[in-house]
Amino acid sequence: MFNFYRCFIPKAAHILAPIVQFLELHTNKKKSHSSVRKSSEQLKWNETEEQAFLAAENAIAEATLLRYPIPGAQLSLWVDASDVAIGGTLSQLSQGKWEPIAFFSMKLNKSQQKWSTQDREFFSIYSALRKFKHMLEGRHFSIYTDQKLIIYAFKQNPNKCSPRSLNLISQYSTDIRHVQGSQNIVTDALSRIEVDSVTKSPILNFKEFARAQKDHSDIQKFLHNDTSSLKLELKPCQTSNCNLLCDTSTGVPHPYVSTSFRKLIFDHLHNLAHPGIAALTKLICTRYVWPGMKYQIKQSVRCCESCQRSKIQRRTKTPLGTFSLPDARYTHIHIDIVGPLPPSEGHNYPLTIIDRFSRWPEAIPIPDMRAKTICHAIFDTWISRFGYPSVITSDQGSKLRSSIFVEFTRMLGTQKMKTTPYHPISNGIVESFHRHLKSAIKALGNDKWSELIPITLIGIRTAVKEDLQSSCAELVYGTTLRLPCDMIDVPDIPPCDIEFISNLRHRMQQLNSVAT
Repeated sequence: MFNFYRCFIPKAAHILAPIVQFLELHTNKKKSHSSVRKSSEQLKWNETEEQAFLAAENAIAEATLLRYPIPGAQLSLWVDASDVAIGGTLSQLSQGKWEPIAFFSMKLNKSQQKWSTQDREFFSIYSALRKFKHMLEGRHFSIYTDQKLIIYAFKQNPNKCSPRSLNLISQYSTDIRHVQGSQNIVTDALSRIEVDSVTKSPILNFKEFARAQKDHSDIQKFLHNDTSSLKLELKPCQTSNCNLLCDTSTGVPHPYVSTSFRKLIFDHLHNLAHPGIAALTKLICTRYVWPGMKYQIKQSVRCCESCQRSKIQRRTKTPLGTFSLPDARYTHIHIDIVGPLPPSEGHNYPLTIIDRFSRWPEAIPIPDMRAKTICHAIFDTWISRFGYPSVITSDQGSKLRSSIFVEFTRMLGTQKMKTTPYHPISNGIVESFHRHLKSAIKALGNDKWSELIPITLIGIRTAVKEDLQSSCAELVYGTTLRLPCDMIDVPDIPPCDIEFISNLRHRMQQLNSVAT
């Protein structure tokens, strides 16, 4: 959503994304060559930026414009409420069409976000009436909402809703009508302004990436320098019809990243789950190469504002205990419950599960902490994918000690282990996962945490574990997961000293698909 003076343009950020990316790329390139080239340059864009400019021009021409009020025109108030904000539009009837003459939006505080949908809708009507009372007093108008239960507000028991809200609404109008959500687009977007404001990483253009490689001055030095450790060769890009300069000195092609694309590559991989310095360095070094990359990654992670606000910087060192090591995958799992968190799509708690051998994590949004809900979530997700575990470890939570959960584990033939009370280190493997999961969700800055769990889990599963010398995805699938910015097919994975990982990779490479 984009407000430009007196116009309303839906999806303006998506329309203008190619132009913004082009300007940022040109700005970075100009800064990197400022000491060499000081003459003015003309901007030259391709067909993609031209189409984006024409689309933006058409969107402005067809935008929802605020009209000047017409004396005596019929008025209507359109309202809507989301989980984070409320919005309203005051419209007038002109030539058989409703034209907006004023917009209103307001963010809900934490206590208001916990209200029911009906209460938030009443509050949107109440707030919009107070906002536009100077134009609505003494005039007949209708109130439109996409919540059908609201239209019966003056026909039901007044104890079911706020008397204060009904009292104020009835002073202005009792004509509340229902409208479908598809016809209430403008007000719906105003009520979701906080959701739409979440920043997203720009799209990685592979052709621009290859063009930036050719224009980079340092590449010519590496191509004509026999003493350099980098051996640059052209390799075909698997997602675009272009060739990329890659370093083949290690036997695995690593695309060379020019100066203008280094920040973009960092944002693509760091914004998945905001991993630490060591994990992110391994994640990027296994895919790309450029001079001084480890130092730049370290400084960029330290300067990440979201990480500084969300992560715990002070580490408490506790003595290590003695734990029996598992000998196979999926035999010993740890479970726990996080929350309560702010309501998100009807969910209040994430149920977390982690395999002790492979460190494979799962986070399942659940609406409540009932033992029946927990049993259904474990069976529908973990057991349906990985089978019955031999041991389940949990804390002393009452729901995990209930008769229903005990009968559930007895039916599975699983041994139930409980940790020592008030000692979270006994279940430290899942508690560490909680810290990483919550800090990643908080760093992404969206109140709808249930939508962020899948993308956060991708980043956690692909991060390299220092003690395992691999990611948990390799221990489960025998290979790494493909990420959005992987551009080169890597047929061989670098060797590993751990026998189990080497054997697993070898077996996965021997598998062949069978025609159906």
